[in-house]
Amino acid sequence: MNKKFHFLDDGGEMGRLMREKDWSLTPLGEPDGWPQSLRITLNIMLNSPFPMFLFWGDTLKSFYNDAYRPILGDDGKHPKILGLNGKEAWSESWTDVEPMLKIVTEKGESIWKENLMVPIFRNGQMEDVYWTFSYSPVKDEAGSVSGVLVIVTDTTEAVLAERRLKESERRFREVANLSPVWIWITDNEINIQYSNRALLDYVGVENESDFTGQVWIDVVHPDDLDVVFKGFGKAVEDESDFALEYRVKRKETGNYEWFKVLGAPKFEEGKMVGFIGTGMNIDKQKSFSDHLKKEVDIRTKELADSNDKLEAMNKELQSFAYISSHDLQEPLRKIQMFAEVLMENEFDKLSTSGKAKFEKIQSAANRMQSLINDLLSYSRTDTEKRVFEVVDLKEVIADVKNDLGDELNHKHGKITLLKSCKLEVVPFQFRQLMYNLLSNSIKYAKSDVSPEITIDTTIIKNANSIDSSLKNKKEYVQITITDNGIGFDEQFAEKIFEVFQRLHSKQEYVGTGIGLAIVKKIVQNHFGVISATGKLNEGSVFVIVMPKAQ
Repeated sequence: MNKKFHFLDDGGEMGRLMREKDWSLTPLGEPDGWPQSLRITLNIMLNSPFPMFLFWGDTLKSFYNDAYRPILGDDGKHPKILGLNGKEAWSESWTDVEPMLKIVTEKGESIWKENLMVPIFRNGQMEDVYWTFSYSPVKDEAGSVSGVLVIVTDTTEAVLAERRLKESERRFREVANLSPVWIWITDNEINIQYSNRALLDYVGVENESDFTGQVWIDVVHPDDLDVVFKGFGKAVEDESDFALEYRVKRKETGNYEWFKVLGAPKFEEGKMVGFIGTGMNIDKQKSFSDHLKKEVDIRTKELADSNDKLEAMNKELQSFAYISSHDLQEPLRKIQMFAEVLMENEFDKLSTSGKAKFEKIQSAANRMQSLINDLLSYSRTDTEKRVFEVVDLKEVIADVKNDLGDELNHKHGKITLLKSCKLEVVPFQFRQLMYNLLSNSIKYAKSDVSPEITIDTTIIKNANSIDSSLKNKKEYVQITITDNGIGFDEQFAEKIFEVFQRLHSKQEYVGTGIGLAIVKKIVQNHFGVISATGKLNEGSVFVIVMPKAQ
């Protein structure tokens, strides 16, 4: 462009459009004939980063800079309004714009408007747009107002955001006032900046502005004031959340009730300016808690008394065990001894009826001996000291098989260990556990079938899926004992582990009904579980799960 048009140099897109436009076709004519005041104003405007618009001349021709360009949007006025008369360029809003322009052009006064809604056609449609702007007169060389410089900002988003915020705040207040829970905002001095009706009505304050920190001193229980001030003070110092429980006076009744008050720091521009929080009435829960504490204290004392009684009973049990092992067995041994003497020397002199009765006496004495021994074993599983050691299952089974050798040979029985393992147990208890289970399988074998007993082991790592009392983090051993004996009805699977519970008559199978109770007690002593399954005449399966290491 000719140097005489240097005032249109730069200016980005709008500078280029002004340079390329054929102004000779407009009443303004070529730029070299434009007044100096217009040239200077355009030069300032084109190089300004702030949105500017210029109305010039009697017909208010339109000029604007690159910073103003986005305000026009797409599919609207740009670029056709460049050099266009104001009324034609702003036809949709001219009734709003013209009166303000006249104030500037006719009176030479500046105008300032903030967040004024003036509709505009842009983006292919009419839009309600909010503006903050100033209209300033531009004088020509003769001192007359020849133009109006508009410095403007589109504040639509800010206005709408503020409206949304106010609407949100209005809704918040409505919801908060419906809440029975206290909702509050304070400054750093505990002066209330916002409070819902629940809090105001409770303490008897009408307006938030009256709710100063002094009110707290008046309504908080004197014994709890230290809790409140220390709690708030530490939260201010640490700029942290807090949770306090204290009593507050209800205006309506004059009674103090317990509240749980939660607060979180509120920040503005990185600086803590107060707290926002809630308060919940916990008076009933507190009263219930106090009542519950008293009940717990009473129950704890009752439990302690019960423990004393249990300890006394345990001592009695130990005394009974001692009596059983000495005082009861001594006369029993004499009965058995004299019965054997009579059997050897006097048996032939008895009548057939006497012989039968004598055999019953001897059988009853033997059963009593078994019962005493089993009762002793059952009591010792709890009272004897437990010393855990690592044992090899195959060695325990071999030892038990040796003890059961005569019974196995008599019934042509067979005990097979498929897979052994090592585990930490109380050796004598674990041996008794295996002895009781294996001897049971031999005892309850079918009369016409040789007993076959199979023992297998598996390492379990998700024991909790088997029983909720077991721990997944612990490694367990599962020992499965399967036999081909007479079995039992599945409905008695739990009952068979109870003391003195028998599923078969004494005439059919000899026993005291304590053996499996001892087995369960030993498994519990090893922090394990035991279960049994079976079918009549199809055998039984006993499954023991206990820790591999204690």
